[in-house]
Amino acid sequence: MWNIKEINLKKDYVTERLKNCDDLKEKEKLNLSLASYKALLDNSGTLRYTGLYNTMDKLTENKFSEKQQDGIEKLELFSKNGDYIDNDYLQFLVDLCNNIARTKEITFDDKDFSPINTDYKNMLDTSYDFYNDLGDTEILANAKKLLLDESSINISKLPRRGMDEHNGLSFNDYVFNKAYITMTKQNNIFDYQVLNHEVMNGVDFYIKNKVPSENYVGFNEVPAYTMDYLFIDYLSSKGMDENEIQKLKLKKDNYLKTLATSAKTQIRNGLIRNNKYQFTMDDIREILSPELTKQLLELEAGVVSYGLYNQIKMNKQRGLDNLKKFMQNILPKSQTPNFSFIDLDNETLLKLSKQIGTYSKDTMNLQDNKNIKR
Repeated sequence: MWNIKEINLKKDYVTERLKNCDDLKEKEKLNLSLASYKALLDNSGTLRYTGLYNTMDKLTENKFSEKQQDGIEKLELFSKNGDYIDNDYLQFLVDLCNNIARTKEITFDDKDFSPINTDYKNMLDTSYDFYNDLGDTEILANAKKLLLDESSINISKLPRRGMDEHNGLSFNDYVFNKAYITMTKQNNIFDYQVLNHEVMNGVDFYIKNKVPSENYVGFNEVPAYTMDYLFIDYLSSKGMDENEIQKLKLKKDNYLKTLATSAKTQIRNGLIRNNKYQFTMDDIREILSPELTKQLLELEAGVVSYGLYNQIKMNKQRGLDNLKKFMQNILPKSQTPNFSFIDLDNETLLKLSKQIGTYSKDTMNLQDNKNIKR
């Protein structure tokens, strides 16, 4: 479990350093780390922090949490005007969104997972064996930094208020170069994937620390999303219940489909509110909120990860090399992202976006689960 005493000491140390820090780059890393320490305490699952904070938020209508944020400089992850998204790129993102939204609907609910007793040690061992089996020494070495360090991983029985839907979370300490992950067990097969997913977020951080001021936002989940596909295949190869494996695949496909449908609805409703029925990209830009921007970028991230997954399946070394090349590179915020350097140009991504949903389709076989449909 996380070392709460150590986290508090780090929080106090960074708070003091911030008082006398004038260097903007250092200040950004200090603020990012301080925000992580506070989030670690918030999400520790302890009565002292999570339980108390949940109660205080209830009593103060969330004003307690707002006060907790005082002193942390807000780090803008998205430009309000979206200046770094030109009309050509916006058109590309909208096309991706429309392609995914048109894929066949998947009806799936987390309640469809069958309950099992997910043992903590077994989950750690399974994730360790997966990264070992992957065959990349650099990824394995960084996965070990989490899987073999009890102070990096926290299993929470009490989720932070408002975070109930997040089965797993990851936090990064830029000052002491340490990744932390937490998860709230649901006692079903998805627990295995959640732990493995968050470990990969930590691996990505260790391979290259990226800060919001330098790196184009929205693509931080690409490595973990790529591993999700590979890990589900791995669980299948190890003989886990195929019906439960199929549910993981359905959930994986369903996430991007739901995200695309949500983004498309927001665009349509925003244009209607502005009385725009014959619209241009400039009209969409007028309604481009930070949340909508985040969703569109995450959709592209999902397609990129699907592309990397397919590369690894076809040529493991080439695919893993491209995955690591992605993790080692900064995507400059001043430029439109271009993934040709990992063999995923825009034309390829548009083709792949039409295939979202096929991951679960090819092996659909849930005779005893009639509530799950395509």
